[in-house]
Amino acid sequence: MTESFLERVANDMLEASEKLVNGVEEGLAILFSSESQTAEETPPPQSVAEEWDDETMAEEFVLQSSSPLSGIAESVMGNILQGQQTPQTFMEHFHAFRYAITWSEPFVIGLIAFQAIMLLLTLWVSRKNQSLAPRVILMLLILGLVRLAERWNELGARHWRSFATQNYFDRHGIFVSIMLCAPLLFDSLIMMILFLREASQLLVEVKAAQIKRKQKAAKKQSKKDQ
Repeated sequence: MTESFLERVANDMLEASEKLVNGVEEGLAILFSSESQTAEETPPPQSVAEEWDDETMAEEFVLQSSSPLSGIAESVMGNILQGQQTPQTFMEHFHAFRYAITWSEPFVIGLIAFQAIMLLLTLWVSRKNQSLAPRVILMLLILGLVRLAERWNELGARHWRSFATQNYFDRHGIFVSIMLCAPLLFDSLIMMILFLREASQLLVEVKAAQIKRKQKAAKKQSKKDQ
């Protein structure tokens, strides 16, 4: 595909250069013929007018002959600009998302505050001496919020004028996924990691207690045998 495109560009350039040379030759021939005619004719104003007309025609012909090159350049630049209109890398997408949000409006600030509260609750219920019930309740709450994310996105798209300055709720749900679901899933991941860590520590303590009991039982048995 690239080779065919380059071949087409080369052929267009050769064709345009040939047209340009032919146009220059015809223009020079017209100019020389007009000069010879003006030398024979007496009224100079008419020769000057003819000379300017011939030059104008030659310039227009040259401009028309170079149109394939200009068309190719315009198409290539159009493709380049079209490719640069949308973000390409992860950082470009991140900056585009960051600049698209009005971070100072109350809705966004409230959403960030809600995520901060949920993170603090996650850390609080995941303490070592905390019972299992608060963790289960918070996990079910997170599961319900994430499960209803599509519904939240539809409601936000309908009523965004009542609480936001712009419509953040597109049909793909990008804003809801990033600002609502992703932090909540991160909280649940923290909760699971801390729970597994606590479970592994309890398992180690239980195994250590079993080993101690076996050692005590072995000592008692050895004393009885003596």
